[in-house]
Amino acid sequence: MLTTTLSWFVQNGRSTGVAVAFVAFILLGFGLRPPEDLLQALAILLPSAEVAVFASVFAAVRDEEPHMLGPAFAAMLWGSATFVAMWGLVEATAASIEAYVAFGLPPLYDRAQ
Repeated sequence: MLTTTLSWFVQNGRSTGVAVAFVAFILLGFGLRPPEDLLQALAILLPSAEVAVFASVFAAVRDEEPHMLGPAFAAMLWGSATFVAMWGLVEATAASIEAYVAFGLPPLYDRAQ
C-alpha cells in the first residue's frame, strides 16, 4: 500500500508539485506573516486554496501523459508556477482589502501599522 502511494507521487510529478507548493505556501504564509485574527488567516488560506484546487485539477488531467523531461522537472515547473500564482492572488487580495479601506469604506479588519 505504501509503495503504491509513493510510486504514484513519483510518477505524477505535476500533482505532487502542486501539493508541495500548497503546503510550502501555507507554511511560509503563516510563518512570515502570522495572522492576527481569523479574517487575516482566511485572506491567506482561501486564495491559495483556490489556486491549488484549480491547479490540481489541471495537473491531474495532464498527469495522464508523461512529461517530456520527466516527473521531477514537471513537479518543479508546476510547483513553482502554482506557488507564484498563489502568491500573486494573496497579494492582490490584500491590496484590494487595503484599497477598500483607503477609499473610506469601513475596514474589514484592523491592521496595526
